[in-house]
Amino acid sequence: MKKRILPILAYTVFVAVISALITTAWIHYLVRNQTSDDGQQVLTSLSADKLAKSPITDGEDIIEIFSYGCHYCALNEKNVEALEKRMPAGKKLVRLHFSLDNQGGLARFAPVFATLQVMGIEEAHRESAYDAVMKNHIDLGDPAKRDAWLAENKIDVDEYHKVSQSAEVKDLLDYMTRVSQYYDINATPTFIVGKKWVAIQDRDFPSFSDKLLSILKNDQAPEK
Repeated sequence: MKKRILPILAYTVFVAVISALITTAWIHYLVRNQTSDDGQQVLTSLSADKLAKSPITDGEDIIEIFSYGCHYCALNEKNVEALEKRMPAGKKLVRLHFSLDNQGGLARFAPVFATLQVMGIEEAHRESAYDAVMKNHIDLGDPAKRDAWLAENKIDVDEYHKVSQSAEVKDLLDYMTRVSQYYDINATPTFIVGKKWVAIQDRDFPSFSDKLLSILKNDQAPEK
């Protein structure tokens, strides 16, 4: 009788352990890789190894990856400004333009952002850049059309050309490209939190701001 009980007991323990491991893995997957109702992954996190090699500069606690050609980025502008005002003391929110090596698609306007940023006037002209691309269909990636837009906005065209060739602009473009590629950004806006978390908007503001701030504070995915 004892010989029969031992195999049954061992099998029961085996099944219990396997079930626990499967449950733990499933919960881990759901928490760390949340998906929206349509199946789109809206929150992912970097592994420890990849996090250690992140190109993101220390002190950039929440990053919005956006594009002047992104309709939702333009709509969210006021919401992101409100989020910035809610950042905890000592924490920083920054905006980086989506950027690729070939500067195609939504990355086409990255050089304009980088140059205006180095000139210290990007924020003042951000709304105009959005309107130029999306409302007026002006290709700011085209030098002639860009220069006409610069002149219309009373931005010194000669100074713009000079700054656009500076090491500061080239470094910023390189940085934005490395971040966009390292985090496999394929949609805008995308938010990077604490270097580790990549979040796509899955709810309205200010609830989405609450989610980002919770991730930043607790370094873990909030409950859905």
